[in-house]
Amino acid sequence: MNFPMDNPLFQFFYWLVNTAGLGGIAVALVGGGSLLVYALTLRWIRQGGQGDESETYAYPTPALHQHEGD
Repeated sequence: MNFPMDNPLFQFFYWLVNTAGLGGIAVALVGGGSLLVYALTLRWIRQGGQGDESETYAYPTPALHQHEGD
């Protein structure tokens, strides 16, 4: 593997990923975090669609005046 070992940051990442226990923990944290963000995003979208507020308009339009008597 051609890995640049002259940078201390790359050395740290190589040590982290190359160690079985720490690499597994790092992968689990990144994977679990992304799954959590995905689930929370879907929950947020679902809750936004279940709003009970009625549609309101900032100004009256001619189309709304025609439907007031209905």
